[in-house]
Amino acid sequence: MRQLRVMLVAALTLLMAACGGGETPAATPGPAAAESVRGERLPGRLLFVRQGVIWLWEAGAARPLLGAGEAVQPAWSPEGERIAYIARSNSFSDLLLADRDGAALAQLTTNGSEAPPNSIERVYASRWVFYPAWTPQGASIVVAAQAQPPAGDPPADEPLALAVVPTAPGEPLPLYSDAAAVIGRSAVSPDGASIIFARMGTGPEGRQQLFRLALTSGEAEPLPGAPTPSYDPAFTPDGRWLAFAARDGADTAIFALPAEGGAPQRLTAQGAARAPAFSPDGALLAWLAVAPGEAGFDLWVADLVPSETGALSVSTPRRLTTGLGLDGDSGLSWAP
Repeated sequence: MRQLRVMLVAALTLLMAACGGGETPAATPGPAAAESVRGERLPGRLLFVRQGVIWLWEAGAARPLLGAGEAVQPAWSPEGERIAYIARSNSFSDLLLADRDGAALAQLTTNGSEAPPNSIERVYASRWVFYPAWTPQGASIVVAAQAQPPAGDPPADEPLALAVVPTAPGEPLPLYSDAAAVIGRSAVSPDGASIIFARMGTGPEGRQQLFRLALTSGEAEPLPGAPTPSYDPAFTPDGRWLAFAARDGADTAIFALPAEGGAPQRLTAQGAARAPAFSPDGALLAWLAVAPGEAGFDLWVADLVPSETGALSVSTPRRLTTGLGLDGDSGLSWAP
């Protein structure tokens, strides 16, 4: 009876989720974790996730910030004072807000149920929400969400659609939906004019593809130049470039192309890579990668190198963690 729900959750892992399961809380770093972090001083504040706990990299050190096994997919607000994140629970997930220190501010969705865990009643009354991405003004958050609970017998989940949730009281507003596709992670352009999002067909041949939604017209179309499959979009702070993860032969690498579309340029060569994030000053690129011969995601960073031809390239990458097994599907978020 739960087969369709399991299939949907599997689709949400975006090919290489390597999530930290949420089974073992990691409220404080143990000696092994501390020894696995290279203390490079990075500008601003960088969020990542390990075993359902959101960590903060600040002033050359990393530490757990919030969560006890349930917190994933953090996203800094534009001003860097609030964190939107997803709290996973039995048969549902919700969108929450915390302040910059990890203290609770608000719960923006109520997708759960009072029915007993693992009961069919709970399944029929629950919904999922994932992948928060702030709008430039900080007044709302774009998410991938279900508009309705499951229906039918056995219960069938409604595909995730693109929606926007206000940070003030109000109902989520639909932006884009497709009955034959599941929506994944999105990125809002710095000028607020468009949203780049991952769309994956629900059929057996479904592969993730980057689409662009123009907010003025409401029309969505494939992003010119982006290969298939591709996912995990991230804009440079000036909005000129879009980085993303994509397959290249046997590898998954970080690529970049002009935000309006164009020829993609491969930036990384560290094995399986995903979740690019640019520093607020646009000088650095961070990402998560599984090094060849290893089994879990770690954090990497490189300087962006100016080019006279206008191409985007990076310096020799620096590995900042080793063996932490970070949550690839939760990605990275960087604030001043």
